[in-house]
Amino acid sequence: MTGDRAPGTQRGAYRWYVLGVLMAALALSLIDRQILTILAGPVKADLNLSDAELGLLYGTAFAVFYSLFGIPLGRLADVWVRTRLMALSLFGWSLMTIFSGLAANLGQLAVARMGVGVGEATANPVAYSLLSDYFPKEKRATAIAIYSSGVALGVGGSLWVGGAVVDLWTHWFGAGSTPFGLKGWQAAFIAVGLPGILLAALVLNLREPRRGATDGMPEATAATAPWSAFWAEVFAILPPFTLINLVRLKAPRAVWRTHILVMLAIAAVAIGMAIFTNAIEPAVKRHVLFIVGGFEITGHTLQWTALSVGVYGIFSWAQSLRLRDAPAFALILKSPPMVALLAAAALEMIMNYGLTAFTPLYAVTTFHLPLARVGLEMGIVAGLAGLIGTNLGGVVADYFRSKNPSGRLYVSLFAMVAPAPLVPVMLAAPSLEVLLAWWMLVGTVVTAWLAGIASSTQDLVLPRMRGTSAAALTLSMTMFGLGLGPYTTGLIADVTGSLYTGIVSVYAVVPLMALCMIVAIRTIGRSEATLVARARAAGEPLNP
Repeated sequence: MTGDRAPGTQRGAYRWYVLGVLMAALALSLIDRQILTILAGPVKADLNLSDAELGLLYGTAFAVFYSLFGIPLGRLADVWVRTRLMALSLFGWSLMTIFSGLAANLGQLAVARMGVGVGEATANPVAYSLLSDYFPKEKRATAIAIYSSGVALGVGGSLWVGGAVVDLWTHWFGAGSTPFGLKGWQAAFIAVGLPGILLAALVLNLREPRRGATDGMPEATAATAPWSAFWAEVFAILPPFTLINLVRLKAPRAVWRTHILVMLAIAAVAIGMAIFTNAIEPAVKRHVLFIVGGFEITGHTLQWTALSVGVYGIFSWAQSLRLRDAPAFALILKSPPMVALLAAAALEMIMNYGLTAFTPLYAVTTFHLPLARVGLEMGIVAGLAGLIGTNLGGVVADYFRSKNPSGRLYVSLFAMVAPAPLVPVMLAAPSLEVLLAWWMLVGTVVTAWLAGIASSTQDLVLPRMRGTSAAALTLSMTMFGLGLGPYTTGLIADVTGSLYTGIVSVYAVVPLMALCMIVAIRTIGRSEATLVARARAAGEPLNP
């Protein structure tokens, strides 16, 4: 079933209440995800991590599972009760955050981070889909911008809460015995995980709007066998089920040939990158996690193994989508502006995640200040900057969209390019106070890009595909942005001995990102105008 109850919920104050609850859920997801940034120092010390291994833990361990499970969960959001799905996921990722606080080594913490990633994969697909059915197209970017403010609240809250809990824990217990033997960073994970379990009850009681009503294309009947659709997507992304999936879909010989060649190419690149990164990082900063058959498994080996599985999963899903749902494949992965936006978002997040993962640690180690002070001050500034930037970006994007079909994307392009010359100046600040002033400016600009791109990707598909479209956007931002940004930043910092160099270096992708945005700007108008015709040509049963 799709849960199409309460057909009038798209109007009035209730939709703003829904928006508020979804924003709170997003804020908690970012707190649970981002708290590792302010806890980086004590976690590194306790678990004996290098910067690259910290980047792996913060980024790839979370990103691969978040990205891959975003595909089947995004599909489930298109065919099942979205509020119920969101509530279950919120409960699950909050529980895994609590488990993070019980971790005693790198492996246990990595597994907990993977669990958080699986749970949080539902947030954006469900929220984007719900908000698109509560708000009409002309208000959609504003609604998504307000929802996206949860990112700023979460990032800011994670810095403040994480630093405060660690310092309070140390003050209360000092070097003596602590409750259950927990360290300060472990207590911080538990503290931020508990509220999500309570919020899940509110999400469960939200009303489900009728799909497509705000666009004049309401779905008249409920979907059947929603969990079959979910498991079909799982089989499309997880090896070795991917091969079984191709058999089930009766894939032609050409598809099999392409599949095997791409799988071998991904494996070869992963092996090459593992050898290269193991060779370039100083041995003193690289420790062996375990040995299998005489082969040393390091953090770099895990990084490229996990990322290769993720990239293979994306490719397998795309092949499967083409065979199972040709219209969705055509509108999402054969649309020039959509592909360009997905690529631009991935490149943007490589920079953003590298910046947010290590700037708090940079401030603590550079200015030799207490964790609580850095967390509080950077958290307040990050939250305020994110609220201003995200909401202003949405409102301005909607304004320019009313003037030009590409208007939203001009706003996003500016917000994506402008921080590049500002970040090196910010990191060269002589004091925390000066760094915070630049942090405010950079944070305001850098958070203004998302609403324009997210709302544009929703406008480029049919209502039944919105959850899948949102999952594709989240997948590109997370798999490549989070999977590569923190790790690359940390690796360069290890090799050069400078966090400054590590953070600044990832901004080398700005020209390629700008090129992708220009392609999207030049093609989006025609793609929106021909949406229905292209869907019909791909096999979608729409009325003339």
